[in-house]
Amino acid sequence: MKIDGIEIDVSKLISKDELLEELASGSASDRSLADIRGRYFEEFGNELIWRYPISDGVNAGTIIVAVKEGFLSLPYNEMATVDYELFDLERINLLDEAELEQFIYNCKTFFADLLGALGDMWNIVHNKKIIY
Repeated sequence: MKIDGIEIDVSKLISKDELLEELASGSASDRSLADIRGRYFEEFGNELIWRYPISDGVNAGTIIVAVKEGFLSLPYNEMATVDYELFDLERINLLDEAELEQFIYNCKTFFADLLGALGDMWNIVHNKKIIY
């Protein structure tokens, strides 16, 4: 398996069940992924954990983790100062093709809108056309 140019030996990834067990026994938060991030970075030169900060209409966002079985979605609706994103253990699932297509579409739409607005803001500030 190859992700973003990195060859991944799937047998060296954590399993879904191992990850769920770790989350259930700890804080079930972004902070609880620290060991996995370190392990993955040491093995692959990449954490293989991605933040998806866009709401899907149900969750505020999700963290995506590469596991032996695929890509695990760890949705969150709450954040804490120390633990960061707090995962909703009941909504964790392996992402399927349709969900990934929706994530791609949502990202393209969200960031195209944001980039357009930021460009307009830059033009306004650059041209000093702000009226206070």
